[in-house]
Amino acid sequence: MGISQTLSSSFVVEGIGLHSGQPVRVEVRPAVIPQGRVFYRDGVAIPALTDFVVDTRRCTTLGRDGQTVGTVEHLLAALMLAGIDHADIIVDGPELPALDGCAQRWSAEIAAAGVCRGEVEIPSINIVEPQWIVDGESQFFLLPADDLLLYAAVSIPDTIATQMLAGGALTRPEVREQLLRARTYGLASEVAALLEAGLALGGTLDNAVVLTNDGYLNPNVWPEEPAWHKVLDLLGDLALTGARLTGQILAVRGGHRSHVALAARLRQQCPACARHACPC
Repeated sequence: MGISQTLSSSFVVEGIGLHSGQPVRVEVRPAVIPQGRVFYRDGVAIPALTDFVVDTRRCTTLGRDGQTVGTVEHLLAALMLAGIDHADIIVDGPELPALDGCAQRWSAEIAAAGVCRGEVEIPSINIVEPQWIVDGESQFFLLPADDLLLYAAVSIPDTIATQMLAGGALTRPEVREQLLRARTYGLASEVAALLEAGLALGGTLDNAVVLTNDGYLNPNVWPEEPAWHKVLDLLGDLALTGARLTGQILAVRGGHRSHVALAARLRQQCPACARHACPC
């Protein structure tokens, strides 16, 4: 257990949704009541917990009482990295804006808003023994550690990303920088199908890395950027435990579905998490 934190002030971000292509307005406020990170859409409170995940195709979507909010993982990762345990997130739109395709803008806004120490405890999940978890094509290797260390191995056949590994201790500034600036990615071969399915309508070469058979469509991709983005997604999905984490996690061929399943498993192993579940 540790003492929780919230924001010192509010901030507003506007942009275009990555998948919907629709304009979105998001206001992130200090939590009035310390009940975790909670999204609000049309007056419906949707806690950022694994129990409220309704879709994991291409992004993580939360839902409750007929209302949903998609692409929550980048903001959640930035909040978790900044140590923000409680926040009220009011969303006017179907998903969070794509912005730069990563979490840099969210992180900058959080830093400008400031961090305020709360008065209540927040549960902690500590990995205390080695675990090897197989979930379909995904595998997770968990080890004890004093801090939180996240790694992602990416292998996408017939692309440049066949043997990529990224990650490290989230207390290290260079690791945090790489994680925050890694943009979402997709395959050039899938672009037409995604657009036909009504997805990636807000994607551009500025906010998304596009992989080809032998390289990228983008001119400015940095080494292992897709793997670093997997680490960002993993952190954002692990935020759905509603707890602080310590341990070392290596995700091999991870995705939002398996990340959320891992978060749910960790949450079930933490008796304190159930006692601190959002009452809203």
